[in-house]
Amino acid sequence: MPEPLVDPTILVPIDASDTGEPSDALVKLLRPHQLVVLGYYPVPDQTATEQAREQFGEAATADIEAIADRFAEHGAGVESVVVFTHDRSQTIDNIAAEYDADAVLTPGIVGDTLDRILVPVRGDSNLARILGFVGGLLRGSDATATMYHVADAEADASHGELLVRGAADRLTEDEGIEGHRVDWRNERAGSTADAIIEAAEEYDLLIVGESEPSLTERILGDVTDTVIDKSSDPLLIVRNR
Repeated sequence: MPEPLVDPTILVPIDASDTGEPSDALVKLLRPHQLVVLGYYPVPDQTATEQAREQFGEAATADIEAIADRFAEHGAGVESVVVFTHDRSQTIDNIAAEYDADAVLTPGIVGDTLDRILVPVRGDSNLARILGFVGGLLRGSDATATMYHVADAEADASHGELLVRGAADRLTEDEGIEGHRVDWRNERAGSTADAIIEAAEEYDLLIVGESEPSLTERILGDVTDTVIDKSSDPLLIVRNR
């Protein structure tokens, strides 16, 4: 069983060809943590990555370092790396492994606030790491979290309530989070992914557990992949290591 998270490292992938600016809300939420800012520069298959690096490497590196500096100025410990790649997903997977990242941020629309966090749980062996990660984020911010379970059968619904109640209790008792900042929801639905996507409309950020040994395998399918594709919210994926 994975150990609970302590002082997690978060991988923050950013498209180095069109960086933009990280929102104040994202900087505020992540600033107490160790970050690896990955600037991935997508390269067309017909173009060599070294050719693209020679042409755009200096500007891309400067842009990613500026973003890393912004996180650092607000208190985060930050490293940065720029990779020119034909395969974004594989690059994220490789860098997550290289830097031993505990969680990975996926792209999404970050609004003015990241105060409401939805945490879908399934009772897998990654739960202790997920709760440790959520606890760390809550301790470093004013955000609230909802533990969420979707059941597709009556028996699962009963088990699901025990699961989310227990998860909420562990956040308050083991992680020291005030009770008014943690609640739970247990629902029945025909499609777990659709239920999560609908519920996510009420929240600013989702935190989910990685269900496969690698991000590449996870990205190829399952509920998490569907949520990533269809939800406009950013997700933090807690790696199962």
